Amino acid sequence: MEGKDEEVEREKGGGDVFSPENLFRYFRFGVFVILMLLLLVAVFQFYFSALSAISSMFKYEFEPLVQAIFALCVAVVVLCSLRWVIASGRK
Repeated sequence: MEGKDEEVEREKGGGDVFSPENLFRYFRFGVFVILMLLLLVAVFQFYFSALSAISSMFKYEFEPLVQAIFALCVAVVVLCSLRWVIASGRK
C-alpha cells in the first residue's frame, strides 16, 4: 500500500522515473553523496593529523591529556551538530 507522499510525488512527476525533474533530483543526490564521502575522508585525515601533531608538539607525559581534551572537543562539536540536524528535521 502506498503512502500519501508517494501518491503526491507520482502526481507531481507524472510517474515517469526518467523525467527531467527526477533525473536532476537523482543527480543532485549523487553529487551530495560523493561530497559527503569526500568530507568524511577529509575529517578522518584531519583527526589523525591532529593526533600526530599533538604527539610531536607535547612531551610524552602530557600527550594523553591533550589527546583526551581534543577528543572531548570533537565529541562536543559532533553532538552539537547532531542536535542541530535533529532539531531542524522536526520542523
